[in-house]
Amino acid sequence: MALTKVTGKGLETLSDGVTITTADNDSQLTLICTDADGNEGPVLNLYRNSASPADGDNGPRIKFTGKNDAGQDVEYTRLRFNISDVTDGTEDGNVDLAVMTNGSLQNVFKFDSTQTAFNDGSVDRDFRVESDGHEHMLFVDGGANVVNIGHATNTVGTSSGTLMVNFAGNVANGIKIRDSRTESGTNNAVVFIRGSSERGSITTTTSATAYNTSSDYRLKENVDYTWDATTRLKQLKPARFNFISDDTNTLVDGFIAHEVSNIVPEAITGTKDAMTAQVLYTEGDELPDGKSVGDVKEPSVIKPQGIDQSKLVPLLVKTIQELEARITALEA
Repeated sequence: MALTKVTGKGLETLSDGVTITTADNDSQLTLICTDADGNEGPVLNLYRNSASPADGDNGPRIKFTGKNDAGQDVEYTRLRFNISDVTDGTEDGNVDLAVMTNGSLQNVFKFDSTQTAFNDGSVDRDFRVESDGHEHMLFVDGGANVVNIGHATNTVGTSSGTLMVNFAGNVANGIKIRDSRTESGTNNAVVFIRGSSERGSITTTTSATAYNTSSDYRLKENVDYTWDATTRLKQLKPARFNFISDDTNTLVDGFIAHEVSNIVPEAITGTKDAMTAQVLYTEGDELPDGKSVGDVKEPSVIKPQGIDQSKLVPLLVKTIQELEARITALEA
């Protein structure tokens, strides 16, 4: 071990490794800063002083080591710093925290210049956020591939007013919205806000669900009850078809979106024949084998139009009223 002493500043440089051993539980190393300014201190600087730094270099590593029951030294936890990009002016770094899991170190957290990842090692590990009064304010079930808000997996709270959302990462479960309230009346399950105003909601009672859009008279003007619904209804072209992606070719009843857009435009979203923009690989992208800058990264695909068939209900009701009036006139 080599020690270099700088007068007035104590030990300045240690090389060839230093081991500090004690037989008690007192601190083995204490760093003290007595400055009264607002700057950082004390500072522990782990310095990778490479003469030829390169992208992807491993940097400093802090090990948390202990014995197992076989008397072997085990690195139970690791904090590691790495160098992603050494280019002057665009330097990037990353850090990961790994924990011994079933006999091997697995990443729990990873931080880099573009993302923060939890459970980067993809093991069965849960993620839980606790609030002041709730143990499972946010709960990610690593084994069940489920995200829960307000409760743990397969557990429904009982406190009045607690709304619980269950999002499952597999097709079988989908999204579940659970409301533990048992009192009568209507409760909000989802409220849609745009700007500062409510625009719609999904509400539940003890036996049913309603899907609501804003319809208050105070939000409307130019109200007209005398328009001709029958003529417009006759322009609609109900059809039977199957979706291309349906291997069973099951026929369903419905409409073709662009054929409705000129008749009931508020029922249709999107534009006829629209496609998504093609994305190409550019400088700085990670290139898979066989790919080059300028090759297609994400191809252009169909950007489908959509239809809200509930918007056709007023047209249907008005047409029935007009037909009823004609029948009544003929029978008079």
